[in-house]
Order: sequence, then structure tokens, then C-alpha cells
Amino acid sequence: MAYPEPTCELHLRMAGQPHDLMLRVHGAQPTEDDVAAWMSEGSVIRLEVTETANRAPHTMLVNFGGVVFAWIVPFKSGQ
Repeated sequence: MAYPEPTCELHLRMAGQPHDLMLRVHGAQPTEDDVAAWMSEGSVIRLEVTETANRAPHTMLVNFGGVVFAWIVPFKSGQ
């Protein structure tokens, strides 16, 4: 079954974790300002995501209060 492609990849480093979490975001792409505000405010944000290719998108709640750093990468088909 084909699923809609993500709009971007959101890479997050959670406090105390040695590796990044990469989420493929579906729907509206958050801006750097959005992510910075969520981190600053310690917000819990509902995102429509997939963690790997060829999976159905699902809702995930992300606590940005635990994010140490983050970056956004435009999604490229075939990754």
C-alpha cells in the first residue's frame, strides 16, 4: 500500500540519549521558529509521523522539553 510522502525529516536529540531520533513528518512542515518555541516552552506537540519508509503515518506526542537540539531537513523521495 502506498502512503503519502512526508514533508520533511525532523531530527531530535533527547537529553541523555547518545543518538538522534529521526521522524518523517507528514502534513505541515514545522519551521525552525516553531521548534525553537516548542523547546523553549517545553511543549508537548502532536505530530503526524513515520519512523521508517513504507509505514502508515501515525500520531506521536513529542515532549520538546526534553529536546537538546533539533534540525529540519526537506524530505527527498527515495531516502
